[in-house]
Amino acid sequence: MDNKVVYTFQYKNPTSANVYLWLATPPDTKHQQVMNEKKTPPCQTNEDTIGNQISFYEIKPNETIKASYKIQLLNNTEDTLPELTQEEKNYYLRSTPMVCVNEKVKDIASHVTKGVENPKEQAKLLFFYIVKNYKYKFPPKARGVTHFLKSKKGDCGEFSFLFAALCRAVGIPCRIMVGAFTGGNHRAHVWNEIYLEQEGWIPVDTSMAATVKRQLWRYFFSPFQTLFWKTYFGKTEHQRIVFSIDIEHQPLPAYPKVIVQNKQPYSPFNIAGEPFIWGKDLVQNKIPYFQPMYLYYEDQKPLKDKTENFLGLWNVQETGKQKLTLLVRSISGYIALLFAIFYFSTNWDLLSILFPFPAFLFCLSFVIRKERVLFFSFATVFFGIIMLLVSMGAMSTLL
Repeated sequence: MDNKVVYTFQYKNPTSANVYLWLATPPDTKHQQVMNEKKTPPCQTNEDTIGNQISFYEIKPNETIKASYKIQLLNNTEDTLPELTQEEKNYYLRSTPMVCVNEKVKDIASHVTKGVENPKEQAKLLFFYIVKNYKYKFPPKARGVTHFLKSKKGDCGEFSFLFAALCRAVGIPCRIMVGAFTGGNHRAHVWNEIYLEQEGWIPVDTSMAATVKRQLWRYFFSPFQTLFWKTYFGKTEHQRIVFSIDIEHQPLPAYPKVIVQNKQPYSPFNIAGEPFIWGKDLVQNKIPYFQPMYLYYEDQKPLKDKTENFLGLWNVQETGKQKLTLLVRSISGYIALLFAIFYFSTNWDLLSILFPFPAFLFCLSFVIRKERVLFFSFATVFFGIIMLLVSMGAMSTLL
């Protein structure tokens, strides 16, 4: 079944000078289609060589820009397989500062795929290698393959950068998908797609595989499905959108030429082995990535350390039955929690009798949405039985 989501974005200039902002429009892909778009008219719009459409804004102090998109999530395959041009293949095989295909990467890729010639099987071996040897940790201390190879700890971005580098090292075109999960504010995520001649682009998510395998507790009460970890090679849970394709983009119009003389007031972050100031720097003349935006702010004062100052305010919400069940979960969960807190505070027996009713609805919503179905099926039955017994006891008392 195809689902629809609504993605909204806004950015308010928090400074006393102009902000220049590059905003990515969600692209149409095998897994999503933009049905409707409304946004503050940009100064100009440009499309890059791989299909990213980027809107450019000059935002005055206290001015706000907004954008909203209705997106259909597609759960099907293409009628015809896309064919990559040689230029596109070269692009998705390239080495970059963050996705560095150096000798160490080539040695690892060669060792892991030794004796295997089939590209899909090679990619699967690289997938297993990363899941086995690298751990999820947020926030990362630095960005880029070189650092991740040393630390073996990083977030979804680092996992996707390394997988892309390893695939490219053995000649498999691989791109990085920058986007977000549905179900709330700032649920940022990054994963990969590899190109196979017989199948086209297929998704691969090493970070989700690694965390589901070792740290499933991270997603236990989250509003999206989790799959068996091996399934993340070739499939996703169908609850995510793409903001932009790949990383390290050429800014159009050109990024202001700025030299920060004193980096002390700022909070530099290491990207590709160099100290980087978000909103003042580029990665070797390239914007690092759009999630979903990048900016330059003229003000010399550092921005306050808030997500909305650097990435804007954005939200991805489901619609229809999915949204309704999520609302039921939220309301029933809060009611059950309040009943539990007040019961332990007051020992009022009526609260212990009422508790199973919202708890039953809370667990049932997970089952309906196919999220952690095994556990919540047992929990639903458990609270259902208690709810039935309580109801029968109440009826016998009344009779």
